[in-house]
Amino acid sequence: MKINSEKSKEIIISFAQDGNFRSTIPNIKIDGRDIAQVCHAKLLGVTISQDLTWNKHVDNIVKRAGKRLYMLYQVKRAWITQKDLVSVYVSVVRPVLEYACPVWHTNLPHYLSDNIEVIQKRALKCIFPGLGYAEILRRVNLDTLNVRRNSICQHIKYNVRQQNVYPLPVTRTNRFRNSFIPWALYNCQ
Repeated sequence: MKINSEKSKEIIISFAQDGNFRSTIPNIKIDGRDIAQVCHAKLLGVTISQDLTWNKHVDNIVKRAGKRLYMLYQVKRAWITQKDLVSVYVSVVRPVLEYACPVWHTNLPHYLSDNIEVIQKRALKCIFPGLGYAEILRRVNLDTLNVRRNSICQHIKYNVRQQNVYPLPVTRTNRFRNSFIPWALYNCQ
């Protein structure tokens, strides 16, 4: 297999506050070409940042879901029933908001979770104008996105631990402990 140097990116993972460390690290070369150093890159649809925060990823999925939300507004103008509009939301918009959530949900701060939840609120308010968010959720039997992401993580955690017994890793920081694999191993017992 040959590595394409034009498509390859280099991310230096660091939690340092200043960016001076970058100048001391030599560039990686493939076929005599320098690999571009970037602050964030997309890997299988998940945006990974050099400081391992999820701000850029959440911004990307909120932007993509917002574009799909526009389609929901257009479909509503065609006098589709509310039940069908909810189905459109669940099948077209919500998957964007939940894609690969076991990777990033366990380390997501509340303010980013709220940014994602705003998209669902906007979609449901579009479908059911004049009702409160909690009332709409109850009426259409949906959960908040945070609850759904938790249940998805719990389901994956259960499947991982069901088959094998893994030793629990020693975690010194909350950042590592809240990353998916340690979180899943610690919370399944």
